[in-house]
Amino acid sequence: MHEWAALEVHDCQRCELWKTRTQIVNGSGNLQAAVMFTAEAPGKTEDLKGIGFQGQAGKLFEAILFHLGLTREIIWLNNAVRCRPLNGGKNRTPRMDEVAACRPWLMEDIKQVEPHIIVTMGRIAYESVSGRRDFSENRGTVVNVGFGPALFPLFHPAYLIYRRSARPVMCQDLVALGHYLDKLDIPRIKHADTDTTFCLP
Repeated sequence: MHEWAALEVHDCQRCELWKTRTQIVNGSGNLQAAVMFTAEAPGKTEDLKGIGFQGQAGKLFEAILFHLGLTREIIWLNNAVRCRPLNGGKNRTPRMDEVAACRPWLMEDIKQVEPHIIVTMGRIAYESVSGRRDFSENRGTVVNVGFGPALFPLFHPAYLIYRRSARPVMCQDLVALGHYLDKLDIPRIKHADTDTTFCLP
């Protein structure tokens, strides 16, 4: 258990995304993390740097982690799809066949890291982990899928960039997630400077 080699994919051609990627974006963080965050797919900056959640969405993700009292060093971060999906040079939503092709690597992450909870960010990530199509009904709640750890689906940070009206809803979801993390006795950093957190008091 807890072996980096088992989680690093170096040469995958299970779908057509290998033809246009710069590199595979593997998971990163703590191999013994109690909390796993699963996002959708790499964007342009992630594809270049090889690390999840960079750029504007990455800044929002960092703010969300700070608000929750977590850091990249104590969580595990991965994507449902490890290569950047492109459409005419721009990011696009991964197709279901691409999600299915990458799912074995995602399941290996769960097996190796053994998190206590998986926070899925966005519909694609939730559907990939759970195998279900009820993201809207279950967003912001604890979801038991019958295998592995419970899931807690959230909006993807990029969604908040274009839908600012969703931010208060996200804040409510983060409160619920924080309560659940405490219920699981997962250590969190208590910040005195609340003005820099994702949700203002």
